[in-house]
Amino acid sequence: MDLKDSFEVSADKSRVWSVVSDVNEFSKCLPDVTSISVDGDNFDLRFNPDVSKYTNKFLGASYLSNINIKFQGGLSNKEDQKHVEINGKGSAAGLKFSVLIKIDLEEKNSKIAVNWAATIEIGMLAKIFGESVINDAISTTVKQIISCLQNKIEKSA
Repeated sequence: MDLKDSFEVSADKSRVWSVVSDVNEFSKCLPDVTSISVDGDNFDLRFNPDVSKYTNKFLGASYLSNINIKFQGGLSNKEDQKHVEINGKGSAAGLKFSVLIKIDLEEKNSKIAVNWAATIEIGMLAKIFGESVINDAISTTVKQIISCLQNKIEKSA
C-alpha cells in the first residue's frame, strides 16, 4: 500500500525538523503506543490498538478487540533539515509487515511544506483480514498521525 500527501506549516524549519527527525518527538503522535525504547536513531515500539471495529467484519477474528503489535525501526538517510526516512519491520497476530516513510521538507514562501510518502507492505494481514479492512485501518491511522504531527509543529511555532 502506498500513501502520500503533504501539509504546510507556519513554523521555523528547524522546529519542523526537530519533530520529524526525533523518535521521541514523533512517537508522541503514534496512537495506542504502550511502550517505546529508543537507542539513538533506532527504536522498538509496542502498540495495543482497539481493532474491534475492523475484526467484527471478519468472522474468523471477531473475538479480537485488541491486538499486540511489535515494531522495530530506525531513522536513516538523514539530510539535515531536508530529508529523513523512517523504516522498520513489525508483527501483529504472528504476521509480519514493513513500513517505509520518506519525509522531505521544502521552503514555500513563508511556510514549510512537509511532503511525505509511505510504503506499507502488509503481506498475509491483507489475506487474512481482507485488503479493504486493512487499508481502511492503515489510512485512518496514518491520517491521525499526520494530523497530530501538523498540530504538534504548529502549536510549538
